[in-house]
Amino acid sequence: MDLLSFAYPVYERYLTWQIAREFSNIPRHVAIILKETDLFDPEGIERLTSTLNIFRKFKVQIVSVYVDILKTDPALKAEVISTLKAKLEKNFSSLHAGTGYRIYGADGEVNSIAPGNDFLVYVSLGFGGRDEIMRAVLTILEEVKAGTVMPEEVDEKMLESHLLVNHEPDIMIRSGGQNLSDFLVWQSVYSELYFTDVNWKDVRKVDLLRAMRDYQKRKRRYGR
Repeated sequence: MDLLSFAYPVYERYLTWQIAREFSNIPRHVAIILKETDLFDPEGIERLTSTLNIFRKFKVQIVSVYVDILKTDPALKAEVISTLKAKLEKNFSSLHAGTGYRIYGADGEVNSIAPGNDFLVYVSLGFGGRDEIMRAVLTILEEVKAGTVMPEEVDEKMLESHLLVNHEPDIMIRSGGQNLSDFLVWQSVYSELYFTDVNWKDVRKVDLLRAMRDYQKRKRRYGR
């Protein structure tokens, strides 16, 4: 057995112990930013499923996942989204009972849904934050035009109620990079940011534990 093979399990147990000591400071909502190529990798979907199970074990309540679709051709983009949706549905069937999920397509419409109250997973396949805000604004404008909403009633809370994800992430995790996407632009304004030093295909349990432990050690200022 080499030194690393011995050290990682020990380090995992140490991080788990440290996290458990401050269990009241576990992030409630975790957001993960991926690329389409991360999930087309043979182990990419399985890694996502295991990641969700790890967060659930540590009592995280919500995980939002954004998959950046790099294809620009509409037909290719639709094919990629359809393929990823099928892969996700197949693997999500192995998630623990009580897990609910919603998978959104590039148009912001729900492509797949499963009920659950204990643990919620939102997956956006190429539908970014700017599109989400624009859609919410247009919906509110239609309601004002129809007379169901008065102009003076429009405020931040109303806009938030029209977003796909109404929960603010505590931490945004991006693997193998230093750039964020436009995922949850409105909701993540005060979120903590965490960048792993490895790409998604190389993310291990210890990397997820390090992200949670790093979050616990930060003093959140919420923009102040």
